[in-house]
Amino acid sequence: MIPAGTLVLRTLLNVARQRDGLNEAGCRLVLEYLASAQGVEAVLQRRLAAIGFSENQFSVLVALYALDPAASTPADLAHHAGTTRSAMTALLDHLEVRGLLARQRDTRDRRLVYVQLTPAGQTAANTALMDYLRAANELADLVAPADQAALLQASTQFQAAANRISSANASATVP
Repeated sequence: MIPAGTLVLRTLLNVARQRDGLNEAGCRLVLEYLASAQGVEAVLQRRLAAIGFSENQFSVLVALYALDPAASTPADLAHHAGTTRSAMTALLDHLEVRGLLARQRDTRDRRLVYVQLTPAGQTAANTALMDYLRAANELADLVAPADQAALLQASTQFQAAANRISSANASATVP
């Protein structure tokens, strides 16, 4: 994150203004948008930390909450939570120690493990979801309703642009 008002931000914008092929206003838009997004993320992460969850732990709880009462495999949870399989093991260990989930081996194929929320996990997931969404709602309430639609449209455009650039860069590096 490049905080607003810093020497780094001022330097980047000065270079954008001075160099051919760069648009200072466009660079400012992206950098300010990024700083805003990171500020919003920090608010939400602090809310999760206050109730004892990291963002990744919260993602696992939300995935299990969405799938409940069905069980899931750690590999599927990693996909749903946007993390790696190797990181998922540590996340599940932590949540299991807290009594929020249970693991059970498949009786026919001992290599398979299924994960499911416990009753305490269902309660914790619901509480965490509500706290997280209340924080998101508090942030949104500070933005005028007319501006909310424009921000949502801009977010959609930034995401589409980022996806296009990522796809183009990935295509360019594949031999």
